[in-house]
Amino acid sequence: MSLVSGVRIFGKKIYTYAQVKSTNKIACQLAEQGAEEGTLVVSEEQIEGEGRAGHYWFSPQGGLWLSLILRPPTSFCVSRLSILGAIGIARSVRKMFSLLSPRIRWPNDAIINGKKVGGVLCKARSIRKRVIFVIMGIGVNINIEEFPSPLCFTATSLKREIGHSVSNEIFQECLLEELERLYFSSQNDFSSILEEARGFSSLLGKQVGVQTREGEFLGVVQGIDEEGGLILRLESGMQKRISSEEVYIK
Repeated sequence: MSLVSGVRIFGKKIYTYAQVKSTNKIACQLAEQGAEEGTLVVSEEQIEGEGRAGHYWFSPQGGLWLSLILRPPTSFCVSRLSILGAIGIARSVRKMFSLLSPRIRWPNDAIINGKKVGGVLCKARSIRKRVIFVIMGIGVNINIEEFPSPLCFTATSLKREIGHSVSNEIFQECLLEELERLYFSSQNDFSSILEEARGFSSLLGKQVGVQTREGEFLGVVQGIDEEGGLILRLESGMQKRISSEEVYIK
């Protein structure tokens, strides 16, 4: 465990590993044992990294794989956290590499030049509908040079985009600082963060197909609402709110 300079809570306690099945699973165990908010689990490699809807997350050495324990107030809207995490990644990329133009692909991906560079997976533990803790899992492709098929067509890394290696430690510190600012400021005012999400959005004004539990919807993205939901204008002219849970953008 170590201290991270410039971070008030996030990363004050860090558990570091060379290889784990999943940082999210370890963070969940620590949270159940009472680990405080801001506790971080980081691994150089995951062998069972998990993406949305149970999909496998490619997590080799060269990437940043971490999970953050959050204990938000009861009034906090947990569904906002995926977007908040994606903004944190995008902010960090822009802050460290001004020539890059990161974007957010709702609800949880950070992209550069149309390819995924990072993503967020949030899982909440609740008792009687009361959120006890949330694990925010984040993966960022830092120095990965080669991706297996079919990821080679849809994923990128910071190293591939800027042409040289990047310090995982420096990016991690920057990311934790940005996430902490976003997390605590959002508890008082989410509207400015929502506006930032719209500014980073890669989907605003575009036609997309969205697969949900109710079926598939085709429409033009109008915006993101106060709870982090996507607002679509359907072909019929009606507006449809899409929750971030179990959704797939085509």
